[in-house]
Amino acid sequence: MKKTILLVIISFLLLFMSAVMTSCGLFGFDKIKLFDDELPYREPDPEVHLRVKAADEPNIVYAPLYDRAGYRYGPSIIYYADGSCDAWFSCTGSQGEWDWISYRHSDDGINFGDEKVVLTPNPDSMDYFSCCDPGVVYFGGYYYLGYTSTTFNGGVNNHVFVARSRTPDGPFEKWNGSGWGGDPKPIVYYNEDETKYGAGEPSFVVVGDTLYVYYTWTCGHGQFLGVAVGDTSENWPLTLQDHGPVFNKKNWDSVDMIFLEDNCKFYGFCTSDRFSDKSGITVIESADGVDFVEMETFKNGLYQFLHNDGIAHRPDGHVQLKDRHFVGYGFSDGANGNWGKWATAFQEVSFELYKGDIEEKDDSEIGEFCTGYFSKAPEDPKPIAVSTGNRIYNFIQYYSGETIPVIWFDSNLSVYGVEDYSKVKFYGYDTSLIRLEGNSLYLTGKVGETYVYLEYEGVRNFFKVRVYPSGDTLPGDYKKDIVSFDPVQDSFAVSKSDPHKYQIRGKVVFSDHTWAEAFNDNIMLDAKAYPVTFEVADSSVIFVFSRGIITPLSVGKTQVKVTIKGEKSFVVTVEVTD
Repeated sequence: MKKTILLVIISFLLLFMSAVMTSCGLFGFDKIKLFDDELPYREPDPEVHLRVKAADEPNIVYAPLYDRAGYRYGPSIIYYADGSCDAWFSCTGSQGEWDWISYRHSDDGINFGDEKVVLTPNPDSMDYFSCCDPGVVYFGGYYYLGYTSTTFNGGVNNHVFVARSRTPDGPFEKWNGSGWGGDPKPIVYYNEDETKYGAGEPSFVVVGDTLYVYYTWTCGHGQFLGVAVGDTSENWPLTLQDHGPVFNKKNWDSVDMIFLEDNCKFYGFCTSDRFSDKSGITVIESADGVDFVEMETFKNGLYQFLHNDGIAHRPDGHVQLKDRHFVGYGFSDGANGNWGKWATAFQEVSFELYKGDIEEKDDSEIGEFCTGYFSKAPEDPKPIAVSTGNRIYNFIQYYSGETIPVIWFDSNLSVYGVEDYSKVKFYGYDTSLIRLEGNSLYLTGKVGETYVYLEYEGVRNFFKVRVYPSGDTLPGDYKKDIVSFDPVQDSFAVSKSDPHKYQIRGKVVFSDHTWAEAFNDNIMLDAKAYPVTFEVADSSVIFVFSRGIITPLSVGKTQVKVTIKGEKSFVVTVEVTD
């Protein structure tokens, strides 16, 4: 009997300790205060709409130096039941990477603590140019951070990616196409004219067990809001059903979405007339999360020359009328020479429901002009990011060793060399492939690839190490033999009435281990040196232009054989519907 009582007491204590450790983050979960007052869903009233106005003075949470570029635009903001909040920003990058994503926490939603970079590109992958435009949602014990990136240089042909973490400041693992971790694959792939912006600027909302993934889609036919819908399972990107572009957003900026529980409608907040003295925030509304109508545009009280806004929301993307509401946006004074020198303001707004017809916009409104917002360089700079001399190290099998310099960055992305390597921690790498002594890397003689993670003064990053067989060539060798050529997208469903023109692309891998997307462009690959041909089996169904653009001609299904340099081929299927 005593033994049974003792076992019960021990089991109770273990359960209690487990709950405490989980709430305190000792099992990887962040200590957050979730809401427990969700309103029941009911059928939306088509005559009840939302009115939004600026309710207080802007609070500048970031300001650049006057003599150099700097920004923290496109914030994604989550607030909690205890009044605290987390915010993620697009910040300037380094080492050839345009943008990184940084993070800050606030206990009161007004005063924000130290900044740290939490997401950077993976070297030699589909996001190796940038990680920007954060959109964050929390469900199932994870923070999911959507972001924009591209394989192309020039800020075009973007795609939507996502990463996840147990805690808001990482470490984040990226979706790789079948699971989490390693090199990323897009969850929304842009497959139209590669000279346009493409897909990006994601935003998430969870309603019940359904996840709505919103993104912008800018192609040769205009600027649109797109949506994909999936579930909230462990590998939810596999469940996404893409509705494609669903709303023409005219001259508006990125769209940040919320779900208002009081009237069970979706609302999008996007900046209109961006970077101008007429800029404001336009609100759009939907009862089902797919079909949207334009509401009001509010400007009074906001700063002029604003762009890339974000609306604060609960962890799942919801809000209630009783909540404290605020928007964040980048802005400037519009002066010549101040491009890329953008401050960031967080500003409270009021929410109010009204019944009747949608109110007409007041075109006489205008925002407030702000200048003199620049900051001074800190006297005692702290690291917000850490990196290595190179993001990727390539070795031949029996190379003896390499010194790995570690550098850190302050809030203005000024660069400093680490002097005390005892403060640097390397971890998470394949010890059968490499070993690290201090900051010296040695090979074991094994061929393979590994990521190496590092931490310094509380900030983290990673780099990649590849070891090639003895006698092999390293990336960048002048000789390029084609090793493989595979479709980026192996099937297409197009409509005769759809104005969007989709593009067939192939991924080519060379003998020197470099790769590119090929479709007779000159952005990643010399089209004359590596021409691509498109052979249509049934030319009555579709026509394919030299750059892989599909034009539907009649209802039916056909195949297209795609060949690079007359050497390697693959086949894609195209179905045309009415």
